[in-house]
Amino acid sequence: MIVRLVAPTAVFFPCGIAAAVAVTHLNTLPAFVVIAPGYMVQAWLFETHRALGGFGYQVTMVGVSALVWTLIIFSLASAVRLLRRLVR
Repeated sequence: MIVRLVAPTAVFFPCGIAAAVAVTHLNTLPAFVVIAPGYMVQAWLFETHRALGGFGYQVTMVGVSALVWTLIIFSLASAVRLLRRLVR
């Protein structure tokens, strides 16, 4: 079985860049929406006394946000593909 990782990589890196920029601009609503998944994970880690500080805090927020937004984009793309197949 051949696994193609070109498309996920091509989507993950721009999402990661957007999340990294959003971490530094958390005073705007669009930036908070982009970084919200990572913020929720970091809040959960804080509540369970496993929170990361410093650079780990930023890596967690950026990494989780990039992963979640990549999965959202691919979920929407597959839903559109399925709908197009059903309409034909």
